[in-house]
Amino acid sequence: MKLIFYGLLIFSLTKATSQKSTPEDSQYVAAVVEFIMSDDVEDNIRNYIHYIEEAAKQHADIIVFPELSLTNKTTAFVVPVYGSLKRYPIPAIHPDLYDNILVSISAAARSNQIYVVVNGRELMDCTKNDTGEPCPELKEYIFNTNVVFDRNGAVIDRYRKINLFREYSHTPALSPDLGYFDTDFGVKFSHFICFDIMFQVPAVQSVQKLNVTDVIFSTMWFSELPYLTAVQIQQAYAYEMNVNFIGAGANNISLGNAGSGIYSGRAGALVSIMPGVPTTRLLVSRVPKIPGKVSGKYPGPIDDSLTNTDNLVIYTDPTLDTHVSRPLVPGFQEFTLVDKDVSCSFSIRLKNKSGDAYPHFRAVVQDGSNVYVNREIGVAACLVVACTTEDFKSCAQRYKNEESNVEIENLVIEMTTFKNTYNETLQCDNMLYLPISVRVNKLPLDPTNYTFVEESPITSNGSEKTKNEATATIIDRTKFLFKLNKPQTDLVAFGIWGRLFLNDFDHSNNESKSM
Repeated sequence: MKLIFYGLLIFSLTKATSQKSTPEDSQYVAAVVEFIMSDDVEDNIRNYIHYIEEAAKQHADIIVFPELSLTNKTTAFVVPVYGSLKRYPIPAIHPDLYDNILVSISAAARSNQIYVVVNGRELMDCTKNDTGEPCPELKEYIFNTNVVFDRNGAVIDRYRKINLFREYSHTPALSPDLGYFDTDFGVKFSHFICFDIMFQVPAVQSVQKLNVTDVIFSTMWFSELPYLTAVQIQQAYAYEMNVNFIGAGANNISLGNAGSGIYSGRAGALVSIMPGVPTTRLLVSRVPKIPGKVSGKYPGPIDDSLTNTDNLVIYTDPTLDTHVSRPLVPGFQEFTLVDKDVSCSFSIRLKNKSGDAYPHFRAVVQDGSNVYVNREIGVAACLVVACTTEDFKSCAQRYKNEESNVEIENLVIEMTTFKNTYNETLQCDNMLYLPISVRVNKLPLDPTNYTFVEESPITSNGSEKTKNEATATIIDRTKFLFKLNKPQTDLVAFGIWGRLFLNDFDHSNNESKSM
């Protein structure tokens, strides 16, 4: 392995700098890698270096790799940001002080003059006295960690994942420190990891408190219909937070891991991929520094061959069929569904092109919670979802598009729900409402195909009562409108998915927040 970084280090002093973006430029170039999982760490390092070189050839200023695709279950590296890295921040220049992983990636960043973000298992050994940071116990800690290198190969930031997902050998960050860094091309990034996107800290706080417009996301996402497939949630987050979103996903289709992309606010995907076959692929795109202000041509979503679509395992929300719902029928229908304090008004026209209707569709409303690994999260949702039969249990399943004979000619959803509030302590919002959609090809609709707006909030001064009459209280409300701009024939799901962070409950430590 030493041959890898020594060779890179020699060239780092002689390689001519390629075209770099500057603070004056209106855009920069970003790269992400959809990367097949492997337990061979040395092979992973070689592949990382290859894609760093390839990204640099395409003038990328920054490249992002996925969650836990560098190390394996028994490998970890030390990132002493309060120790030797303070004095010697470039591992490539001081290889004897650092793990080979840090040295190799540092040398690759340095030789190719590119910012690099990697993720792996980080060791903090508190049985020793040289960590330079607080140790709750005298033991070894393993964290899920992002490490950021600048163009010179210096480690400039370390972020430890706060919200773990079935990571029983890992420890969550000991303090909820946000990840962020500045660049020489005038862009400040925040960054977090996978399941973190579901939570107020860091997903909302890192953008609003730090006032950033560009977010980096390393992930090994387990896709779940109808609200939480990988590219669907990445694009929806970028849209509603109005940020540039640079997401790199690990690829293991047999476990449901896939999905990467680069998104720009309300413009949607500059490039994205949701492969149905094992895939390692470099995605590169120009990114406007003002999110959504795109010009010229972009690669756009990379569609799978439909023969590959079903090779990716995608899970289904196991609680979906317990929600309030109503089956849809061909023709025009207009109605309202209510679940506790959330109401959803639907205006829908379905056209049955020939024969028996397929797929079937249902309207759904939810005011409640979902549980993921002892984390109960507050959710409010309005949804139209495809079903393979008339049975609710068959909903949120992919279907064969060539067998579809139903066209959604018109679809308007108006959601009356909890009005957002601001958390003065965290310096960010307490709620987040996302426009979600997913098609048969596993990709969301392009934003040009829909309209999503928050209508005038309903104040408590002469406002509606809560639908829960037992409380007999007045609640500040707001309305969201989500509608199709053109007919669709391949929708699996279309709706509004809201996160009510104040309703979250962590069953592992019995800590909760109440609205």
